[in-house]
Amino acid sequence: MLEFIRRHSNSIVVKIFLTILALSFVLFFGISSVIRKISGKDYVVEVGNIQISPMVFKIEKAKRLGMLKLHDKNTDEKILTANVIHQLIWENVVDQASQEYGIIVSNETIKKYISGMHVFRNKDGSFNANLLRGFLQRIQVPEAMFLELSKKDIKNALIKAPFTYISTAVECDQFIHANLEKRSVVFVELKPDSFKISEKPSQEALKEFYASHPDLFTAEETRSFKILELPESSIGKNIKISDEEIKEAYDRSSEKEDRSYDDMKKELESDLKQEKLQSEINEVTRQIEDALMAGESVLEVSKKFNLNVITVEEVDSHNRSATSNNVIKLPYKNDVIAVAFSIDEGTESSFSETLDANKNKIYWLLHMDSVTPKHIIAFEKSSDKVIKEWTYHKQNEKAKAIASDFIEKIKIGDNLKNLASKNNLSPKVTQLFDRKGTLQDKAKPSSIINEIYENAFSMGKMEANYKEINGAVVVYCVQNIISSKKIDKKDESKYGAELLGEIVEDMYQQLVGYLSKKYKVKINYALLKEISEEVSHDTFDEIF
Repeated sequence: MLEFIRRHSNSIVVKIFLTILALSFVLFFGISSVIRKISGKDYVVEVGNIQISPMVFKIEKAKRLGMLKLHDKNTDEKILTANVIHQLIWENVVDQASQEYGIIVSNETIKKYISGMHVFRNKDGSFNANLLRGFLQRIQVPEAMFLELSKKDIKNALIKAPFTYISTAVECDQFIHANLEKRSVVFVELKPDSFKISEKPSQEALKEFYASHPDLFTAEETRSFKILELPESSIGKNIKISDEEIKEAYDRSSEKEDRSYDDMKKELESDLKQEKLQSEINEVTRQIEDALMAGESVLEVSKKFNLNVITVEEVDSHNRSATSNNVIKLPYKNDVIAVAFSIDEGTESSFSETLDANKNKIYWLLHMDSVTPKHIIAFEKSSDKVIKEWTYHKQNEKAKAIASDFIEKIKIGDNLKNLASKNNLSPKVTQLFDRKGTLQDKAKPSSIINEIYENAFSMGKMEANYKEINGAVVVYCVQNIISSKKIDKKDESKYGAELLGEIVEDMYQQLVGYLSKKYKVKINYALLKEISEEVSHDTFDEIF
């Protein structure tokens, strides 16, 4: 945020941003009940010994959301959530790394940094402390917090600085040349299940294979539970609003100076009904939770409160059933799985709000009946699978042996197409692709190219390698290397700068990724779900 203000401090966008930022803080801090609900709950992200609370996360997201919606009203909040988490992780990783590296930011440096922002200067260019204080007051951020943010920005720049000077002009030209290069590969797929295994395994060989490959015979943890649904339509059927209540609401309204009672009557009546409905819902859900905690059975509670009960048996964390077809098919099944794998046996979750298949609002909680821990299936119960896996293992070994033989023959002058033909295999040639895996015609690359393009750019022409892709052993060889085309001199400087910028950013991200492992970054996905923030594990697992 501070870096954006510094770069664009003369822009009208920044001035609008400051206003929206201030409003977002006012709105956020105005929702005191929400803050009280989430502020005491654990952490969203943990970086080393630093824990980032839900409140800090919500504040950071509110700031970024206001800025992004200036440019794009259709901002995807899931993507924004991931970006905010990334930023919080990086800021705190860099902060801890800077402490370890002995990076100290003096008060003089901070003063120069802040006074260098044009947004805090007078028309004559001199720094105006009152402009800074006014800004902090509008966004309700203490001065100490702003100074700490400034320190983090400076430390971030210091750690990133070495990557900015990684190349000379000559190296830049080489980068441009390499980046424009195109390659294609010829490949053959060796499918293990196409090879016959004549060997018959003994019982001892199967037991040895079973013992040495426990992961192949490990059953996932499964859970059995009941979902109790409370439709909103079953509550508040007899809610009535009197004229006196509407009149009182009108007298309290801040709009009564501008709008008449008759004009606002229906709107006020609807709001009062919604308030009473929500109050009744809160009371009913509380009574249900209390009844379960008091020891009443799920069946007793469901009859007393007329709840819909859905029984789920033995599903794993991927919503796969250990008992054939019994999987959750609810529209909110992902939420159910997330909750089911976060509570203990014999306990209940709190109520959650969602929509059913007909888009009607319902409230639901989950009672955990039993948990079957992850375990290795006994040899006697998995004998058929042991034989199947042993056979596939032998087939896979045979495919890899043939792949290795191909590579050795290519080294002494043979080519992959001839070798494929001799073994009744059909070789294929990819389209030309660049070092990012992008095809020449911009079409979507195949899974083969996605898996091998990086390695293909580290190999010489006619060099070969193999990799297991989609269950097949794929042998591939670099067939064509198309030299880079010449670009105009006027474009070379701009292109080189963009390329170096990408390289600098990539190296910096790799450093932060390395440091994130060093400082043990943990993301609390369960809590994110609880505070209505959804983000995929895959978004972060590749980096942290």
